[in-house]
Amino acid sequence: MHPIVPVIMSLGAILFLIGIGAQAWFGVKRINTIKLRGREYKLWQFMAATVGLGTTLFMVSVLIPKYVPYQPENASQAAQPVISGNLKYELESTLSSLNLNNDAMMVAINRFQIEYQAASQKGDKNTMDLLALEMAYRIRMELEKREVPASRIEREVERVLAILKQPAKQDGK
Repeated sequence: MHPIVPVIMSLGAILFLIGIGAQAWFGVKRINTIKLRGREYKLWQFMAATVGLGTTLFMVSVLIPKYVPYQPENASQAAQPVISGNLKYELESTLSSLNLNNDAMMVAINRFQIEYQAASQKGDKNTMDLLALEMAYRIRMELEKREVPASRIEREVERVLAILKQPAKQDGK
C-alpha cells in the first residue's frame, strides 16, 4: 500500500465526521449560520463542503493505489547473499579452521557479501576494492589476535577473500 493512503483516508474521514457532527450539533441548536475565520457560512454550505471534501479525499485514497504505483524497497530480499553450497561449505570450513566463525566476523562477512554483490551489479570497481580492503583488514586483525604466524596470515586472507569474491548465484539460475 502506498504510504500516503492512510493519511489521506484519515483526513477524509475526519472531515466527513466534522461535517456530519456540525450538522447534528448546530441543527439541534437551530443555528443556520456558522462564523469561521472571519467569514460567515450557511450551515448547509459548511456541511456540504466538509462532507464533500471528506468523501472526495476518501475516494482519492482508494484510487491512489490503482493509478500511482508504489514499489517499496525490499531490503530483506537484497540482504540475503546467495552463494553455492560448495563455496558456503568451503568458507565455513576455512573460517572454523582459523577459529574465525564468531558472531562479529559472520556479521561482517554477510555485510561484505551483500555490499560486494550490489557493487558488482552496479559495476562499481572502486567500492568493490574498498570492501575487499576492509574485509582483508578485518580478517588480518582477527588472525593477528589469534597469534597466527605472519607467513600464514596473508595466505589465509587471500584464500577467504577469493571465496567471498566468487560471483553469487541469481535466484535458482
